[in-house]
Amino acid sequence: MRTVLAFLVAFLIAGSFDARAQMDGVLHIGITGSSFRGGNLDGASPIFRFAGGAAMRYNYPSGFEFETGIDYVVKGAELEGSIEGVPITGISEITYISFPVLFGYRFNKAGSIRPRIVIGPSMSFKTDSRITFRAQGSDFEQSEIDESVEGRDLGLVFGLDANVPFKGEMLTFGLRSTFGNSNARSADPELLNTTIGFYTGIVF
Repeated sequence: MRTVLAFLVAFLIAGSFDARAQMDGVLHIGITGSSFRGGNLDGASPIFRFAGGAAMRYNYPSGFEFETGIDYVVKGAELEGSIEGVPITGISEITYISFPVLFGYRFNKAGSIRPRIVIGPSMSFKTDSRITFRAQGSDFEQSEIDESVEGRDLGLVFGLDANVPFKGEMLTFGLRSTFGNSNARSADPELLNTTIGFYTGIVF
């Protein structure tokens, strides 16, 4: 992971002095589905939340690209268990501000569509973490701060998207998956965040 990050940063710095590179801004919004993997989870289900952010893309004539930005995303999962024999659903919601550094490649356009693939690390910083307990079959609900969540979350991003011209504007849409590589919580067993999101936005 450190090697990938160092390579991406070095390429970005070098590219910033390349006069052939075109720089574009991107604004995007979307919906993510997040859950946990690892540990001894049996009944984890994904939660779906809105996400969004902004980015800068460095585009090179060869088709290679770099993208850096900032994203707002909520990760977590819905868990089922019991307390004193009472079935309980626990919803973990962890709010992050993420800073991805992505290496991409833009393929030869198929008609007016310009597909891209991206990969790279993302460091997320926690801004809030809550867990909500709901008793199944009743109106009981209790929410509290989850102190067990780590302050940072390191992940690896994979994405496939496309740029499409529309009425004089350049739109972008696609899928991005982030696989956590660090324990989301301070306690064992290790739990890792997994997020899949669909995004759409505008390139300017």
